[in-house]
Amino acid sequence: MNMLRLPSQQQIYDTAPRWLQRVLVNAEAVRREWFRRYGDYQQLVAAHDPVWYYRPRAEQEAWQLARLNRLLAEARQRVPHYRRVLPDRTLASLAELPSLPMLSKEQIRRNPFDLVAADRDRRTLWPRKTSGSTGTPLTFYLDREATRNHQAPADAMLAVLGCRFGEPRARFSGAYVAPYTRTKPPFWIWIDLYRQLQCSAYHLAPAFYPHYLRVLRERGVVYGTGYPTAWHLLATYILESGDQPPRLRAIITDSEGISLEQQAVVEQAFGCPMVQTYGTGEIGQIAWQCEHRRYHVLSRAAIAEVVDDAGQPVAPGETGQIVVTTFASSGTPFIRYQTGDLATLAADDCPCGRHSPSWLAIEGRIDDRIKTPDGRWIGRLSHVTKPGVGIKESQIAQVALDRIVIRVVPAPDFAPESMQAVIEAARRYLGPTMQIEWELVERLPRTRAGKLRHVVREIPS
Repeated sequence: MNMLRLPSQQQIYDTAPRWLQRVLVNAEAVRREWFRRYGDYQQLVAAHDPVWYYRPRAEQEAWQLARLNRLLAEARQRVPHYRRVLPDRTLASLAELPSLPMLSKEQIRRNPFDLVAADRDRRTLWPRKTSGSTGTPLTFYLDREATRNHQAPADAMLAVLGCRFGEPRARFSGAYVAPYTRTKPPFWIWIDLYRQLQCSAYHLAPAFYPHYLRVLRERGVVYGTGYPTAWHLLATYILESGDQPPRLRAIITDSEGISLEQQAVVEQAFGCPMVQTYGTGEIGQIAWQCEHRRYHVLSRAAIAEVVDDAGQPVAPGETGQIVVTTFASSGTPFIRYQTGDLATLAADDCPCGRHSPSWLAIEGRIDDRIKTPDGRWIGRLSHVTKPGVGIKESQIAQVALDRIVIRVVPAPDFAPESMQAVIEAARRYLGPTMQIEWELVERLPRTRAGKLRHVVREIPS
């Protein structure tokens, strides 16, 4: 018996006329805004005034301690996981924070609702799924309080760069905009609610660079956001070709890292500052670069420790894992959350004058990228494994210019038939000329720092 197969959301989008695509995209934007910026949102933004980070460290830590103890008390009372693991006491100083247990991704993966307050209506939660930089799928839930408090610090920090939310902006990311097989523009779509030009990061082939720059100029974008590798590709083209860049006030990047040398190329080409940020989908933005290239923790939004394998603070100048306690929500709290990323703790005060904790570098964030046979550089492919069922860990390896192998460490519930959807997802970004295979492995190699890289290129650049 043949079953009726309904078209997927992506198929509906792909076959819709342009005007309907724009309606669909803006409808999704309305849904997201209902979570992110409703009600007294501007008061939240004001509470994250960037001037805060110039206050004395002792004053910042006193505020954090009071806020932390309120969070711990509410989590013990309302959230099943923390009711079991948190001691019933008040911390006398932030130095006692390492005495509390850390939260791993595996604990969330086993039972994500264990991290949700018992009094939260599950129907009001925002389900999120991310593969993260390690390639290990993770499902978690956020309430509206968390999503608003994730967004507010980022919107507040725009003022430092002379920008504000609501001004025309451009974003390069992995959001699906157009089929990979499209060979003519547009490779972007305008989101009216955000005044955002959402650009595909997966169509950045040399032949298309002029089209991207043209639409950036025509839309009059004021600032840019998204993947730094995308902005670097355009910057290199501008410097080599002499093509006219848009007049931007700033470029604020996320999701991945590039070298300081590449960052300087972007600034030279676009004639504006570029700021790299660090954050995760689970806890929002955590740190922003200052003009001296240090990453400053957004201490009004979170406490970010840099710890050793035992969960204890590393010495200044040393590298350790970033462990974050966010103040975003007591309904879906993350307390001492192990991000899996590494940072090098600064040994002295930053010349910029800010007194929040700072990092010299974030390690393991400069992902390898895939080079396609037609010359495109594709980065941040962790999301293509989302359709897979029972994937414990994964790694995408380029073993030849036209061949990709997706290596999978299976969980007990691994479903081999789901890998076809993974291959199809990868095909949308890597194109029809790329051979895409998958294989099961017992374990995946780590870097010297113990980090699992999700994308590796095993051929010369």
